Amino acid sequence: MKKTVIPVLILCACLLLSSCGKKNTASGTNNINNMSAVTEISTDDMDFEFSNKDTTYDYDESEAKTIANSEKAVKITAEGTYVVSGEHESITVSAPDTAKVHIILKNATVSNTSGPAIYIENADKVFITAYKNTTNTLSDGTSYTGSFKDTNIDGTIFSKTDLTLNGEGTLNITGNYKCGAVSKDDLIICGLNLTVKSTGCALEGKDCVKIKDAAITVSSGGDGIRSTNTEKTNKGFVYIETGNIDITSGSDGIQAATVLKAANGNVKITAGGGAADTKQNSGDRNMPGFGGKTQTTDDEESTKGLKAGSLIVIDEGGFEVSSKDDAFHSNGDIEINGGSFAAATGADGFHADSNLIINGGSITVSRSYEGLEGQKVTVTGGNIDITASDDGINAASPSSSGSSVGGRPGNSDSNTLITIGGGYILVNASGDGIDSNGNVVITGGTVLVSGPTDNGNGAFDYDGEATVSGGTVILCGSSGMAQGFSEKSEQASFMYTLDSSASAGSSVALTDEKGNVIASFIPAKQYNNIVITSSSLKNGSSYKLVIGGTVSGADKNGYASSGSVSSAAQTLDIKLTGITTTFGNGGMSGGMGGRNKGGGFGGGQAPDMNGSAPEKPNGLKRR
Repeated sequence: MKKTVIPVLILCACLLLSSCGKKNTASGTNNINNMSAVTEISTDDMDFEFSNKDTTYDYDESEAKTIANSEKAVKITAEGTYVVSGEHESITVSAPDTAKVHIILKNATVSNTSGPAIYIENADKVFITAYKNTTNTLSDGTSYTGSFKDTNIDGTIFSKTDLTLNGEGTLNITGNYKCGAVSKDDLIICGLNLTVKSTGCALEGKDCVKIKDAAITVSSGGDGIRSTNTEKTNKGFVYIETGNIDITSGSDGIQAATVLKAANGNVKITAGGGAADTKQNSGDRNMPGFGGKTQTTDDEESTKGLKAGSLIVIDEGGFEVSSKDDAFHSNGDIEINGGSFAAATGADGFHADSNLIINGGSITVSRSYEGLEGQKVTVTGGNIDITASDDGINAASPSSSGSSVGGRPGNSDSNTLITIGGGYILVNASGDGIDSNGNVVITGGTVLVSGPTDNGNGAFDYDGEATVSGGTVILCGSSGMAQGFSEKSEQASFMYTLDSSASAGSSVALTDEKGNVIASFIPAKQYNNIVITSSSLKNGSSYKLVIGGTVSGADKNGYASSGSVSSAAQTLDIKLTGITTTFGNGGMSGGMGGRNKGGGFGGGQAPDMNGSAPEKPNGLKRR
């Protein structure tokens, strides 16, 4: 057994996951500015290893039995190696419980119009090898008859025991009835060039699906790849060590009942017709469900990219996902340690019911309802680019209604938290840019937010406290519901409301009195409220806020931490008079809770509560 222990930074004691498949231990702290708490997610009982037999594709010809072309209905009743070539109607394995059976396919075609092409009724373990430089084809009929009628046997390859598909050749599977390849125990795929077309699920291993060095292409009416065992804590997982996987699925791309783990590999998924197939409409954001999205019933189709019951953990690899529902979804935790991600979705880019943790990687969410969502969202590193029709980053409880409605307070929850300790984060959100129903803690990193244009939302929204002790943050958006950082912060910040809106693409830059750039950004949308914090800011010092200039040495997002500004449209004098300083008429002082403490709306001006609500997904499954 291989043990996987994942250290991560969070702020308080981690919730026990409601699903099986992992153990949580945590040390917590009551100081929200302290990031020393460490959570360990353990999968030590799960077997992520591959045997030598799984990854060995040759055989001893002297010990092998050759199946004659004239033997149409092949029956294997004993342990051994069997070489199959030519055309056959079916292969049945019914061997002793201790038997290991190895089937070598050499340019074989097996087509059964009334049942599975290969039916493994009994054995200890079966290996099916597509021999090198050969092409092999398996298919079943559109209906099962005889002894297969009215049973749960539903795959072109159907195995009641452990099954390995491997080899250096090509295996083409067509599941006309329902599924492509099904194992009621383990399904292991190694080294194979595998193509599966199925009306239902393409590849299913009840206890697990493990993939190494395989090239897999799937076109399925149901799930692409899934593992279904929810009865045992060490089963029901999907593990990708290496390989190239391309899935077009009517339902979920990859679904694991417990854990979905990827050590490496390249995965491309189009689920439920993809993001472009998602119907969106305007309407009340205060819908039942996490993040304000509609809950649907269990009999509705799930159309997520990658989904797990308790944990998704990705260490490296490349992932390109277009999905009708969430691109990455866990009923428990998600942890991203590295890799490259391109997600377009009709719902959330990354959704975790508990902890969403990003320690590294390059992440682009080009289309989403909410980009990153979890009860606790923690970012310690990585390069993140989010486009969202609602919130860019959202922390809400699964039991709450999530986001605020038209800028009014959502359900405040002290158990929700956004923590940013590193990384480079770019957000373009039509709702709130960063939204927590509880607290926000920023200790490092670079955060650039192009927030909403309506006054019913803000670039920054929280119900508890928002403290900053390090890093650089620039938040640009509308002023009606704008919030700055809390007075409990250790690092100075300010909020400035302009007399008139700056146009989309107009840079905002903060310089010292000598004109040296401290931080800059080019928002994607018009804005009239700006919040800036940087470790360079000092209470009592003077600065200049420069609008519409050209910043030397800035990156593609207009960000720079040095250089100079030329051709400015507007220059405003800034002097910090406290840990937080507010300029102009608009916005809110402190958090939602600040109003109850007399903070009130800046300038004594109530916000416009009639801003347009962002589009929300229509009828998407939240399981």
